[in-house]
Amino acid sequence: MRGLYSLTALVVSCVTLLSSVVEAKSSAGSRVLVLLDSLAEKESYNTFWNQLEDRDFNLVFKKADDPAITLLYFGESLYNHIIHFAPKTSKLSQHKALNNVHLVNFVKNGGNILAATGIDPSDNIRALAAEFDIELDTETVFDHTHFDNEDHSLITTSEIIAPKTIIDPKAMNAPVLYSGTGLAVGKLPLSTAILAAGPDSFLADSYNKRASAAGGITLVGAMQSRNNARVTFVGSLDLFSDKLVQKSKSGNEEFIAQLSQWTFQEKSVLKVVGHSHHKQNGTEQLDWYRVKDDIVYDVDIAEYKNNQWVPYKANDVQLEVIMLDPYIRTTLKQVPVDSKSFGRFEASLRLPDHYGVFTFKVNYKRSGLTYILAEDQVSIRPLRHNEYPRFLTAAYPYYASTGSMIIGFLVFSTVWLSTWGGKTPVEPAKVKAN
Repeated sequence: MRGLYSLTALVVSCVTLLSSVVEAKSSAGSRVLVLLDSLAEKESYNTFWNQLEDRDFNLVFKKADDPAITLLYFGESLYNHIIHFAPKTSKLSQHKALNNVHLVNFVKNGGNILAATGIDPSDNIRALAAEFDIELDTETVFDHTHFDNEDHSLITTSEIIAPKTIIDPKAMNAPVLYSGTGLAVGKLPLSTAILAAGPDSFLADSYNKRASAAGGITLVGAMQSRNNARVTFVGSLDLFSDKLVQKSKSGNEEFIAQLSQWTFQEKSVLKVVGHSHHKQNGTEQLDWYRVKDDIVYDVDIAEYKNNQWVPYKANDVQLEVIMLDPYIRTTLKQVPVDSKSFGRFEASLRLPDHYGVFTFKVNYKRSGLTYILAEDQVSIRPLRHNEYPRFLTAAYPYYASTGSMIIGFLVFSTVWLSTWGGKTPVEPAKVKAN
């Protein structure tokens, strides 16, 4: 058994090495592990697989309970992404490489997961979703008014509630067809709801025309972890199936294309190309500055879009000058730069009148975009004894009072000395005795 495991791992690693020669359109890599309840289900999602292969992804299909599957080989990840289409496989919790602990570690190492389920998902897939602040329901989503072919469980929706960095509503020419369960996205700022049902939707075991509408049921949710790995959960496997994608007036093909592009980091990916700081009218970056120095700070940011790095454009990038607490927080302005691969953001500022060790930090976090962090640590020193101004403007009244006292003393002394001894004193007359 151990020999079979080693042989399988060796073969997979060789295939991975050969596939890495092909340049991937994803910024995170092209190796995808597809987990299915049964390999016979592969034919149900051919349109989706063709999409991924057209985008240069290398798909490896495996039955989810295959004991030979491994995610690591000598500590190196064999896959960049996992498509989890095996909600009914209950033995994954006992799998030595695909249990929830290993899947969470896969995300911690930078891997991305796209998972889909259906009605009554297994406890294992629900526990996995809970690890990423998403709670899967067990009932079917119905809709009183927005449904297809008199089937109230096959609903239609155009309620895209994600930011346009994830799904661009302008590119959606038809509603999404959906048949499955709902989910609830937690309150963590890392979590995002993407697609919701219409206002007349509700959850139940079976359709009842008298059921009160709950409205706003979340159908697709995602979480982007602090290391920028992305995890997406969809409450419907049929969303990706050919039978819904190929229906007339269906927006599923465009929706799953955009959803997988975001999950596999083919778009909305930012990176810091460089960052620097220097004194005004200077170019050299220093490790220390003087209090109240005027400096210039700039940061270069690129965005991965349409399979290439392009300049990122925004008006909300901020710089903080921090020592425990921010002393300065200012918005960086985008400035022209001779580059087609990144955008430059710049700010001119005066350092605080406080010395110590400060951090220049750009901590940019926006929903749907990868998080970026740029930090520089510098020392701000006080003025030396010979760098203080000779005369202080605020002390001019004291200078004037001291000068007036000196002048008054000199005038008084001059007057006194010039008048002393100028007259002969008169002697008093002597009285003669009788």
